[in-house]
Amino acid sequence: MISKQKIALVHVGKKELGLSEPEYREALRHHAGVKSAKDLDEEGFKKVIDHMKALGFWIKRNFEQSRPRDAGDLPTPDQLRVIEHLWEDLAQYLNAAHNINFRRGFYEKRVRIAPLGPQTRAEANHVIEVLKQRVRQEGKKAVERSRA
Repeated sequence: MISKQKIALVHVGKKELGLSEPEYREALRHHAGVKSAKDLDEEGFKKVIDHMKALGFWIKRNFEQSRPRDAGDLPTPDQLRVIEHLWEDLAQYLNAAHNINFRRGFYEKRVRIAPLGPQTRAEANHVIEVLKQRVRQEGKKAVERSRA
């Protein structure tokens, strides 16, 4: 049996996704083999939550950092990999995204940081968010062009 907080999380997911009672019960039955969230075990809970995440449910986490933030720290290798991956995604829609001058201009004009790219973790986070937004915009434009 799972905790009351986890049961509440399943109910929040149901509400935020706008699932009807039959849809919700079917998800519980199909993914965990139970009729009620109260009957979920840890494995079933994980399967149901994963299903809800696939439908668009976002879990907001409250956690404490193990060490204080230092905005002056260099970007992490993971952040740099994500940025490079986003540039590759953008290159699917804009050939210029491979061009170093395009990237430098993007950093200077759009993100307003040094043309060499992010120099701190905070800048890297900002670049990631701006690039995600740009990839979404270009993806929508591509879909609209394919419909026309």
